[in-house]
Amino acid sequence: MGKLKSMSLKKSFCLIVFIAAVIVIVLSAVAVKICSRKHDEITLSHAFIANGTLIYPDNGRYIMETPTNDTSDEYMKYTDNELLICRTMEILIVLLPVLFSVLGIGFSAISFYHIKLKKPLKALQQGIDHISNNDLDFTIDYQKHDELGKLCSAFEFMRRELVKNNRYMWNLVDERRKINASISHDLRTPITVIKGYSEYLDKNAGKGTLTEDGTREIAVYIHQAASRLEEYADSVHEIQALEDMRLEYQEVSLSDFEEEIVSQLSIIDKQTTKKICVSSELPQQTVLLSTAAVFRITENIISNALRYCKEKIEVDISFLQPFLIVMITDDGRGFSQKALAEATNYFYKEKSSKAHFGIGLSICKMLSEKHGGFIQLDNVPGKGARVTVKIKTENLSAL
Repeated sequence: MGKLKSMSLKKSFCLIVFIAAVIVIVLSAVAVKICSRKHDEITLSHAFIANGTLIYPDNGRYIMETPTNDTSDEYMKYTDNELLICRTMEILIVLLPVLFSVLGIGFSAISFYHIKLKKPLKALQQGIDHISNNDLDFTIDYQKHDELGKLCSAFEFMRRELVKNNRYMWNLVDERRKINASISHDLRTPITVIKGYSEYLDKNAGKGTLTEDGTREIAVYIHQAASRLEEYADSVHEIQALEDMRLEYQEVSLSDFEEEIVSQLSIIDKQTTKKICVSSELPQQTVLLSTAAVFRITENIISNALRYCKEKIEVDISFLQPFLIVMITDDGRGFSQKALAEATNYFYKEKSSKAHFGIGLSICKMLSEKHGGFIQLDNVPGKGARVTVKIKTENLSAL
């Protein structure tokens, strides 16, 4: 039975039908034989010899005589019971094979259903019921390798993907909630400035209390607050655009990529008074990579590190199959405990940081996760903050 359950649907169906056919043939043969024997017992009991000849030896010679035949009606007549039995046997000889065939078909269908179909169909139906009730907390445990086993495996894979997508959507909703909360908090100050000065102008307009210099100063404050609102709106738009963006992958030689990123970092190094030290050891290998995402991640982390470092930044680029690893360390004061936990959240920034909106590391986190990787923050004793980004690649060929 266990071997039959592990067979494919086609093979198991053929085997069950074959077994049922053998059983039907054997039963039909036995039934026909029994019915024929009973029928013959009755008919042979009424058999007689008409115009028969007896042959027997007599002194070495054979004498042939014709006996007197008793062909009376009494000898040839069947009783009603014998006629009924004979007719019944004749009907059964035809009917029983047909009946056994029908039963064999039914046996095959029921056996095939219980052995191969019942459990997986029940599991699939239960899974459909769970999903229709928005319940993904279940598993389909059917590990056979037949066609329905593969279907159940595909259904289970679909369930896991739905769970993953639901978690992603919940995380996205949670991120949007945090963004909205941050927007409400950070926009309050410029809005208050604009509202307060506009009310002040409204109350004092035409009263002669406003000097030209005072009016110009108020206009400057309002303009700065409005610019702050505009920059904040641009940041929110950028985050939403990055969330909806699809990365464009291309075949990249890691050696060529190494030259390009070192060149880009050398340009940034010349534009700042602080030192950017680059260490890179990438193999001669071709991978599938979104270089735009990697450059954006690297530039954002370095821009953030330049804000806090004292003299230099160390950039180490390496490759550990299947990850491209970018590690950036500065010599600043390092991350606070709160920053280690929240620095990759949208619009997080230290209280003393007002020149930026705190989206640099959150963008790095988003892009690295879109590329199948992750970002990690920690502090290096004796140095400062360290940001490690791992970007997942797909190996195409070894040169």
